Amino acid sequence: MNNKLKNILCIMMIIVLGYLQIGCESVDDNSSNLSNSNVSINKSDDSQIHFIDTGNSDAILIIKDGKAALIDGGDNDDEKRVVNYLKDQGVKELEYVFATHPHADHIGGLDAVVDAIKVNHLYVSNGDADTKSYRDFIESAADKGLSPSVPLLNSEFKLGDSKFKVLSVANTDDPNNNSIVLSYTNGNDKILLMGDAEADIEKNLNPGDVDLIKIGHHGSHSSSTREFIEKTNPEYAVILVGEDNKYGHPHKETMDLLKEKSIEVHRSDECKDIIVISTGNGLKVDCKKGSYNSGKNSKYNKNTTYNKEKVITQETNVSPSVSEEKIESENKKIKDIVNADKVYWSAKGKKYHSDPTCSGMKNPIAGTIEESKRTACSICY
Repeated sequence: MNNKLKNILCIMMIIVLGYLQIGCESVDDNSSNLSNSNVSINKSDDSQIHFIDTGNSDAILIIKDGKAALIDGGDNDDEKRVVNYLKDQGVKELEYVFATHPHADHIGGLDAVVDAIKVNHLYVSNGDADTKSYRDFIESAADKGLSPSVPLLNSEFKLGDSKFKVLSVANTDDPNNNSIVLSYTNGNDKILLMGDAEADIEKNLNPGDVDLIKIGHHGSHSSSTREFIEKTNPEYAVILVGEDNKYGHPHKETMDLLKEKSIEVHRSDECKDIIVISTGNGLKVDCKKGSYNSGKNSKYNKNTTYNKEKVITQETNVSPSVSEEKIESENKKIKDIVNADKVYWSAKGKKYHSDPTCSGMKNPIAGTIEESKRTACSICY
């Protein structure tokens, strides 16, 4: 009887020890998870959208289910900032990198990103640019064995159980309008990422209602038309813009429209990094509401037009006592001022530029604004 009792006790002790071992292993696993919880790669149902403050340039990191994607990489001066930001978020691998278009303020830092972090898929827009920034980016990709490709219109890319959809991959003479335009959907939340796409692209897009829009082209009046804002009906707008930038971004027309529509604005010039949490059933923004103020250094008003036949605007009230000679004299002065500025354009381009290297122009033609017979580049002006 004593032997049987001893055997039973031994068996019970073995069972208890087994449970204790399992319990210890379970605690160890939980401890590991807790110790990794400081790493920002998110493994919950939430999705993180990081609008990284790189001044008047774009860099957007999205993290979902332990996977990450990057849309643009800031300007050349931002490369260390972008790489360090990704590493601080625990990003060791990027499932996708989308270079929306080849302007330096969108791809300037991507060569450093490609050098420092593993990239699985690299997508670029139609067109290229004969610039050092773009060459550096493409060479870094080649060194890593990456083959950049243009995504197909309406193609979808999964990031965990969220997804991107390509809404535009135009092929025009304007790199801004060639921007890869993406929608990002997590559950019931939809975010629209416009790159630098302008009004000509917006009129062909029909993404439906969105929760948040990354305003196109840093808040330039060349983007975000009334029609587009009304048909997308966003609750939030994010503007990536540098403080006191030379372009006057964001422009007054854009900010007045957002204010009129009561769209909550968040701006990198006021809030720095902007982090949005998508729960799948609503968005949370980590920074305070931004202002509806326009940029301070706007060079030209959108509504100012220089017409060869009539330079004084139609809204000018001319006193009957002012002679026709006086009006003609004033018109001539204005035309002389306008035509004194040398501008540049390409034979096939539709814009004139103040910078002959803008948009990677090849064999730029120099002349006056009037001679160009083109409209102003929204980057230069």
